[in-house]
Amino acid sequence: MKNFEKWLTERYYSEKCIKDFIMRIRLLDTWLKVNKLTYKTLKYNQLLNYIGHLQQQEKSKTSINTTLRAIEHYYHFLKLDNVALNVRIKGLTQEQILLLTEDELSSIYSNYQDKTKHGYFKYSNKLMLGLMIFQALDKQDLINLELSDLNLEKGTLRVPGGARRKNSRIVKLEAHQIIPFHDYITNFRGIGRNNKPSTEQSNKLFHPNCNKEQRLHDQLKTLAKTIKAQNPEIHIKRLTQLKQSRIGIWIDLYGLRKTQYLAGYKDVGNIEKYRNKDMKNLSKQIEMFHPLG
Repeated sequence: MKNFEKWLTERYYSEKCIKDFIMRIRLLDTWLKVNKLTYKTLKYNQLLNYIGHLQQQEKSKTSINTTLRAIEHYYHFLKLDNVALNVRIKGLTQEQILLLTEDELSSIYSNYQDKTKHGYFKYSNKLMLGLMIFQALDKQDLINLELSDLNLEKGTLRVPGGARRKNSRIVKLEAHQIIPFHDYITNFRGIGRNNKPSTEQSNKLFHPNCNKEQRLHDQLKTLAKTIKAQNPEIHIKRLTQLKQSRIGIWIDLYGLRKTQYLAGYKDVGNIEKYRNKDMKNLSKQIEMFHPLG
């Protein structure tokens, strides 16, 4: 499994996702041994039997589809005829996407007050929040950023791509982001948990936050709770909503192709779902799909 783990890592899967995929493959390994099968001999009908086995264990459709994704990737890794290619259970309902307006995004950013005690969290929280709100970065983008990607003289940021879905791109920083970034790099980058210089070494822009993915995961989880508490009048479900909302605004301003570049997606289909969203009717959508009363 070490080689499969390395294969997934090279394709920019998160540590959490890799552990989950490996766990699911090991469960399939056990089932194959019990049924005297191998990955080479597993046929489509037998894969359906495994799906039935998971259903008997009362696994959800979402969980089974995640298992099928893991199997599909494992077959790619093994370079075998992919018995799980595009095999999925249908019938999952897509969650309604609630996009925020420019004013709401700006309010979230300006309202943010940092009360974090941990050193390597509090100095970069608002910087990360700004990159999600104004440049539509996600968790993996933040992890991938290195110090050399930031060009404060030009006011730009190079966002590295990924092997799976993302291309690298260069995005402009807002004017109000430049001085805080300069201050962070000059005075606070490399500060560790006890407000002392970290002994760790890294080229990551957000060092030492992004040296370990779990560390960043904890930081973003806390950040999400904070902005929800500070903006009770704005319906914020999760941090990815900030990126999605920026993409929706870009589509209105620039169209699909330029937005595809700015968001970094290799496939324009990844952003088409944010097209023709009437953000002025957000409150009406909330009433229909997420009643607050």
